Amino acid sequence: MTMARYVHGYSPREFDRLTDQANALSELLHHDTSYPAGSLVLECGCGTGAQTVFLASRNSAAHIVAVDVSTASLDQARLRVEAAGHRNVEFQQADLFELPFAEGHFDHVFLCFVLEHLAEPAAALRAAHRSRRLKVITARGSATRRHRNPHA
Repeated sequence: MTMARYVHGYSPREFDRLTDQANALSELLHHDTSYPAGSLVLECGCGTGAQTVFLASRNSAAHIVAVDVSTASLDQARLRVEAAGHRNVEFQQADLFELPFAEGHFDHVFLCFVLEHLAEPAAALRAAHRSRRLKVITARGSATRRHRNPHA
């Protein structure tokens, strides 16, 4: 199963919209998003990196692996994170439905503004649920779900 084409496209206007959205909502979305030092965090659907910059800045002692299906978006995300001076993020092209990581590889998984773009959001959550804690940002706020990982 692969993700359908991104509904909003990849134009410079969309890049600006995502930046504005991230900046306007950063405190609301990230006020309680903190991971312990040494944590390995998977960010699913990082897009152009608008949320990645906030994750990296608020969690400088954690290592973030940001994935997206679009290489064009990853290129923009990489530039954005580098411009902000963060060195705790690595980028990888991957389909959310076919993540190339072993069960239990990550300590935490973060999704923000991803599920609403998918035809099968529940399947995406099942695929991403590869850690002890999964944080999902929705239009109604954030939710952290604890998961007992038998491999952790």
